[in-house]
Amino acid sequence: MRSALVGLLLTGCLIRPDTGDDYPPPDNTGWGSGSGGSGGNSSYGCQADTECGTGGVCARDGTCTTSTSVRIVHVMWTLKGQPASTTTCRYAPDLAITFLDEPSDTMFGFAPVPCSAGKFTVDKLPTHYGAVDLTRAGEYSGGAHGTFDANGNVTLDLPY
Repeated sequence: MRSALVGLLLTGCLIRPDTGDDYPPPDNTGWGSGSGGSGGNSSYGCQADTECGTGGVCARDGTCTTSTSVRIVHVMWTLKGQPASTTTCRYAPDLAITFLDEPSDTMFGFAPVPCSAGKFTVDKLPTHYGAVDLTRAGEYSGGAHGTFDANGNVTLDLPY
């Protein structure tokens, strides 16, 4: 299916990792407000690095892993070639961002993401997530798709 730090990530909801069986979740709320490692409820995955043993980190998808298996990524976007702003985001004020491990069809994401921010940063994204989809919140197609460069950056142009 294609469609600053995370602790400061705009109070969105984390959409739990999924292997394609029931994505998108019916209510798009995932497993809590907050993100793996620093918030959310305890119904899915780790919530803090201390849960992952000596030397382990709690990645933002709620999995315990090594610090060498995560990286900082930045997703930047424009709308029809224009910088994100209240004006250019009028047709998509809230977005949903989905991180993808395309070979395994694993995904997780955050929503809502304020469009006018123009950038979304994740500080502990597992390195196996190599791509991202960005769509209007509540829609699962029609947005933009991209892959991260070697520095963990991607710039997308939304068609809204």
